[in-house]
Amino acid sequence: MQNFKVSNNDFSFKSTTHGYKLVFCGSTYVKKTELPEIPIDYFNILGLASIADGKFQPNVLVDVVRGVTEILQTQINSDNNKSKFVFMITDMSKIVVQCTLWGNFALQFYEYYKNHGEDVNIVVLLQNARIKAAQGGFPLNVSNAWSGTKLIINDISNVEIKKLKDSLNAELPKLSSSSLQVETTQTSQYSDFDKFIWKAEVISLAEIAMLKQETTCVTIAKLEKFEVGNSGWYYDGCAECTKSVAVKDGKLKCYANHISSEPVPRYKLEVLGVDGKFKSHFVFWDSDCFKLIGKSALQMKNELVEAGEDNPLEFPFGLDAMLKKELAIRAVFQPKFNRLSVISFKDDEDSRKKVKDTFKSHEDVSKIPISLSSSQDDMKSLSEPLSVSADFDPNAANSVMTPCKRINPEASEDVESVQLSSTKTMKPVKKEDGR
Repeated sequence: MQNFKVSNNDFSFKSTTHGYKLVFCGSTYVKKTELPEIPIDYFNILGLASIADGKFQPNVLVDVVRGVTEILQTQINSDNNKSKFVFMITDMSKIVVQCTLWGNFALQFYEYYKNHGEDVNIVVLLQNARIKAAQGGFPLNVSNAWSGTKLIINDISNVEIKKLKDSLNAELPKLSSSSLQVETTQTSQYSDFDKFIWKAEVISLAEIAMLKQETTCVTIAKLEKFEVGNSGWYYDGCAECTKSVAVKDGKLKCYANHISSEPVPRYKLEVLGVDGKFKSHFVFWDSDCFKLIGKSALQMKNELVEAGEDNPLEFPFGLDAMLKKELAIRAVFQPKFNRLSVISFKDDEDSRKKVKDTFKSHEDVSKIPISLSSSQDDMKSLSEPLSVSADFDPNAANSVMTPCKRINPEASEDVESVQLSSTKTMKPVKKEDGR
């Protein structure tokens, strides 16, 4: 690996405690090399005794290989990917800990359990799992992370699974798929607006500037202008999922190793939002951009090509449909990077009024100047994962397009933000639009 950057390992969640991380940039070169002394499959396995004793770091992802002793809850809702599978796990220490799988991982476990007959022993390996300490009425729990987790079930070709399965085979209970009780998600009693503000702080941009930790919040902002970086207004996405793609081993692959014949353009736009004299940057993703603009990124790109513009960084005039709109926005804020990653939005007057009515008074902070940093470090927020938590919101909106919470995993070279409005040169498109 050549021509890369080295920076502090400051991810909110990480699979290693190493102090530094290697960052890919535009000139990075990587070559596959055979190094037999370095194992390809390396597991950082943490025993249940250490987990039960609290000897873990909540922000460090670990590997857990354990036998399943009891199924507690099965809730399947494939329509909005809010499935949940809760069971108890144990190891040779005989300690029992609760494990919760969410989303696709819950469906994967459910399908295996349902299709493998009666009286089976199950051993699972959860790579890059998150551990949550007991809090309030919630017990100590092992769960999948938002991204990066891998679930392996009863694969005896895996050394760790075979070792534990052999040692626990006589002691693990036989689980029967016929006794599985599956819950279906009931219709929510909450209003659409209640779901929109679910588990979020309803605060103004002025109050957001005072936050000291990552927070899910609902606020009001008027979209003023685009902030331009070196990644343009879209990214090349996978045809099967919403991750970005790159050429690997001669094939176009995403981080989930899906192979695409050609990339699918997906929106990724950073917009300056204003509320009075307070400002902040919002990162809008594919699904929300499509709702605001009314055209897919592929349609927009094709229109540019038809107009004779082949510069992928050129912002088409059609994107302006997003601007000058006042929205109620649900987003995740990271004070370290001064960015809000948009989860969803509402543009009706009733929702905006309700949000404004619930704002806390910010008279004491109204005179605090908001500094919009344009430093290179700020741009890291576009590639920094905001959260890997598997705490799915049971009422959050779902989209078959880009998941709004996900942050583009690929880092890009850092550039300073510049104004777009005074640099547009798309006169052919402008004439077609009647400007």
